[in-house]
Amino acid sequence: MNTRFRAGMLPPSLRKREDDRRRLHYIDHLIQKWLLAALVILECALIGLAMWALYRALGGIIDDNMYRVHLSEDMKVLPRFLAEGIRILLAVGAVNLLAIVLADRIWAVYVHGIVRRLDGIMQRAQQLDFTENDAVLPSHAVLEQALNWRRAEAQRLGRLRRAIAALPAELPAAPAQRAAARTALAGIREHARGDGG
Repeated sequence: MNTRFRAGMLPPSLRKREDDRRRLHYIDHLIQKWLLAALVILECALIGLAMWALYRALGGIIDDNMYRVHLSEDMKVLPRFLAEGIRILLAVGAVNLLAIVLADRIWAVYVHGIVRRLDGIMQRAQQLDFTENDAVLPSHAVLEQALNWRRAEAQRLGRLRRAIAALPAELPAAPAQRAAARTALAGIREHARGDGG
């Protein structure tokens, strides 16, 4: 027996539609542009410094051996050159490691700032405080979406409040008034679920 579900067997609400698929964007052009520019500048500077250091090391090796008349067994040019190259590679690696740690800290501070402001919006929403707050300026798409959601929730709760205020204080005796109250309660249920417009 085949236990796998076919897409046709699922209710329409559970079927995956192409237009409903969530798209994750891990690119934040605001900060990544500057981090990338800083990385390119750092790497260019490191390559230039490494070339200068190798030039000096090679010049020193050549100067040490230029005026020798006889070939000596202890010249060891290649080991000196390799030692200098390894030292330069280790220095470049250390600078790159430092750059990675620094970029990670910059990114973490940036993301933490966004999450902190988002947390403030959600905390105020949890306390049903939907007033506009100028302190939370949307500097990121996530914050703009959260502020748009908060505005929509404030409007929905305002409609709900007005619908509740329009209800009669006592249960009406007339059937027509009861039907109107029943319709108003159905509208309130729709607003409470968030489906109402």
